[in-house]
Amino acid sequence: MNLSKSLVWFRRDLRAFDHAALHQALRASRQVYCVFVYDTDILDGLPRDDRRLRFIHASLASLDAELRRLGGYLIVRHGSARDEVVALANALDVDVVHACTDYEPAAIARDLDVAGRLQQQGRGLLTYKDQVIFEKAEVLTLAGQPFSVFTPYKNAWLKRLAAQPHTLAAYPVDAHAHAFAPPSSAAALPSLEEIGFTSGAAPLPGGMEGAEELF
Repeated sequence: MNLSKSLVWFRRDLRAFDHAALHQALRASRQVYCVFVYDTDILDGLPRDDRRLRFIHASLASLDAELRRLGGYLIVRHGSARDEVVALANALDVDVVHACTDYEPAAIARDLDVAGRLQQQGRGLLTYKDQVIFEKAEVLTLAGQPFSVFTPYKNAWLKRLAAQPHTLAAYPVDAHAHAFAPPSSAAALPSLEEIGFTSGAAPLPGGMEGAEELF
């Protein structure tokens, strides 16, 4: 049995089903915590009455409820994610932070910063492919270069998928739920008002059940 403690950092992936980072953390750890950060590096430029924040807030409530059903819970912080994730990893004394890979330039820079700061503490940041089927250098031309024309890329993509159908397999969470850190009575999700935004109805149903309803 692995004796590590882990922290799963949720970003754009607010679900507790078929979640690569959550799956890997639960499999590899004896105790797993979960966190989402209302990142002020992003939020400070938004209007106080922002419909997107209402949707995220509703989705976080859904995610926390599902994690509690599985035996865990969601920690929510408000501040710069670069600082909050590192500080929480230190406070919980986890060995590794797990997250799903984010491909936007600002997110790449953020994750490199967090990884470096965690490394200084003797901790690690592990990221996993989750929001795409193939990433980075997985589909290239025969010369080992990125495709510049869509149709050849599509054909190569489909050929690779046919050769590796397991790529579409789900990442089970329920089977490994025993590794969740038990809920803390002090853990409560902040209201939108507490982080400086206006509350109200979400523009779309939030969370996993909302996605299922819309689907």
